Amino acid sequence: MLTEEIIIANTKRNLIIFIVITLASGWLGVLLDMVLPEQPEGDTLGMLVFLVAPVLTALVLRITNKDFKDAGLKPRFKGNLKWYLLSLLAFPVVGAIAIGIAWVFGLVEFTNIDISIILPIIAVAFGYNIIKNIFEEFAWRGFMTPKLIDLKINDWWIYAISGLVWSLWHAPYFLVFLDESIYELLGVSRIANIAIGVLVMSCWNVLYVEMFRLTKTVWTCTIMHAAEDGVLVTLCLGGYYILATGLTTWIFDPSVGIIAAVLILVVGLVLRKIRVNKEQTVHSYS
Repeated sequence: MLTEEIIIANTKRNLIIFIVITLASGWLGVLLDMVLPEQPEGDTLGMLVFLVAPVLTALVLRITNKDFKDAGLKPRFKGNLKWYLLSLLAFPVVGAIAIGIAWVFGLVEFTNIDISIILPIIAVAFGYNIIKNIFEEFAWRGFMTPKLIDLKINDWWIYAISGLVWSLWHAPYFLVFLDESIYELLGVSRIANIAIGVLVMSCWNVLYVEMFRLTKTVWTCTIMHAAEDGVLVTLCLGGYYILATGLTTWIFDPSVGIIAAVLILVVGLVLRKIRVNKEQTVHSYS
């Protein structure tokens, strides 16, 4: 039988492998696209490498170690329906609050608002993002989060490490893969987008980690991520609202703004409190 020291050493090794390959994958994708320039814009082999390398690495490590017990693959609907509902609504509601505050101060203009058109677009985007975000969520919440928990480090280190790796994995996407028209829409440079991205995604990560720990399933996180991308990002890129300046974008925008990020952080910390109380109750009876 493996001792606890060996198990922890193996976990650390696997985490290091995952982190190194993950952070390198996007840049390998950039190099691949430089070698193969004649590809469909926005749908390149480099983008594919960037997207699938983390989840494939996690899958290989789990198969090699015959370890799927904490991956959260089962949906676990029983007892978690309220958390599934929160997963679906958290980002859209917080985004509505942020953009509502901007509207109160006259800092946003709404355009092309036609519910009969917007709702089908959001529905299609949500469905697409359920599939796309399986790759991210099965890697970060389905592998990295439970392995950090196995190391028995405190919650703040779990948030910091997983949040930093998750956000920095996006660096080649922000610097290279993302179309320049997005930056013209946001009114910000690529470098600035990385900086704000690390901050915002680190705030989001607390909620993702706690949702996984509370429900013990990756599917709540997948739905939550699809709601964020399918609703907030779709409305932003669709030009359905225009914020007054670049600064107001970083403050009030539902998908990249600091107000929404802080509110999501608060929701995550509330879930942490609920989880900790639940765990203490279980321990008190054991």
